[in-house]
Amino acid sequence: MNEIQDVSASNRTTSGIPARTLAAAPKVRLDRRFWVFSLVATMLLSWPLLVFGRPSYIQDSAAYYKGGRAAVNYALAKVDRSEESPTAKTITADSASGAVSRETAGNEIKAARSITYSIATYALSAPRATLTLLAFAQAAAAAMIIVATLGAFDGLPPRRTTMALVAIAFATTVAPVSFLVIPDIFAGLLIAIMVLLATALSRLSLGVRSLCVGIAAFAVTAHPSNIPLAAGMTALGLGWISVGHFRKLTQAKWAWLWVGAPMLIGGLTLLGVNSVAFGETSLAGKRYPFALSRSINNGPGRWYLEKNCPHLRYAICQVYPHGLPKGGALQFLWGPDGVTSRATSAQMDRIRAEEAEIVLAASREYPAHEARRLATALGWQLVRFWPVPFDERMTLDSTGTPQLLPEPKASYWIPSLVYIVTAIGAAIGCIWLGWIFVKKHSARPVIALLFLGILGNAVTCVLFAAMAPRYQARVVWLVPLFALAIRPANTTSSRSEDAEPVG
Repeated sequence: MNEIQDVSASNRTTSGIPARTLAAAPKVRLDRRFWVFSLVATMLLSWPLLVFGRPSYIQDSAAYYKGGRAAVNYALAKVDRSEESPTAKTITADSASGAVSRETAGNEIKAARSITYSIATYALSAPRATLTLLAFAQAAAAAMIIVATLGAFDGLPPRRTTMALVAIAFATTVAPVSFLVIPDIFAGLLIAIMVLLATALSRLSLGVRSLCVGIAAFAVTAHPSNIPLAAGMTALGLGWISVGHFRKLTQAKWAWLWVGAPMLIGGLTLLGVNSVAFGETSLAGKRYPFALSRSINNGPGRWYLEKNCPHLRYAICQVYPHGLPKGGALQFLWGPDGVTSRATSAQMDRIRAEEAEIVLAASREYPAHEARRLATALGWQLVRFWPVPFDERMTLDSTGTPQLLPEPKASYWIPSLVYIVTAIGAAIGCIWLGWIFVKKHSARPVIALLFLGILGNAVTCVLFAAMAPRYQARVVWLVPLFALAIRPANTTSSRSEDAEPVG
């Protein structure tokens, strides 16, 4: 860790630097022990596959598969000039998920999900488009970050590490979220990685740092909600590094660059991908208007538009000249009369451009109601984290289109049990980390960044989407993880920077 344990005046030099401190925890390297524990953790996290025989799906899972197939076919058509030009094709929006179901020119697309995650979904869809390989990849990524976290703060003693891996795999939401084939798991991985890079960089080898940055950069591109989350964690991490520099604390070389790398690499990747795919330089190209749908669903957006549409020329008013459709946010986005069904591509571009103006104006028009609804949703978001049940299976129909079918043998009590044990573990973890925060000054940056990241996840989801248990299930497992990783004896690091580790 970058921070230093307070010591008595007799142990300080005239410059204020401790002459001796407790030994830092062993650094984490990409060695045999790391890979063995990562493999063990991956197998432990795979228990949902043994219990249910399949990953967990929602409609978005099929949407990502179809989007990935469209992106791959589009790329192949660009390479093979003999194929029909993609610009001659048209778009059809999936009525349930809003996904692109046929290839189209980028400027004709109404809205799209993450291209990078869609391509990963299609590439790792085996066997038979069940997306099982993708789920294994997500579990492996989670396993490596869990092992890196345990190693950074506590080394990797075999017995204690094995017990921690078992507890995390079976008593938190991380396994069900890893086997939910949408990019939810990457929000939790992003927070954990940013905490490690900001506060424990000197304990990570060059190889582990690079692995963390690669996973975090992909996480930035995997879902629009991860962009503000990554930006906030980057700002907090750089803020801590600045404080350490001001207090003349010895820090790892180029710490600021490692902390900023995920957002920088992920952001540049998004700019490049969106420029090629959609012809626009944007971090969130062709995104769905989630914030507008949330405001309309909560009330202020609907009331503001109903009051002002007659004299304001918003695109959404042109799409619905006789009033907005009834129903919740999902119906507004993807229902039979939803905006992705009725609006043209040009109108969707205008709706995205006008979204912030409408949402902010509605908030100013009805501030008390908006604040009350957001505060209530935030409170519920923080304490509700049921994993998605394994009650559907995905298959391809005769046309090659993925379909979700109900699974009659679904066991609904298992996700409920996971919620109960996670709640108990999170409560104990909060108490334990709170005690360490009060007693051990050196552990405060780690714990503060962790909880600010979890809070930031809830705020991001509530502001830009809606309250949903799965949004918090994707990050709540971090509390037991860090509670198991951080022990009072291991919250001290040396002022003297060790040689840069390799491997």
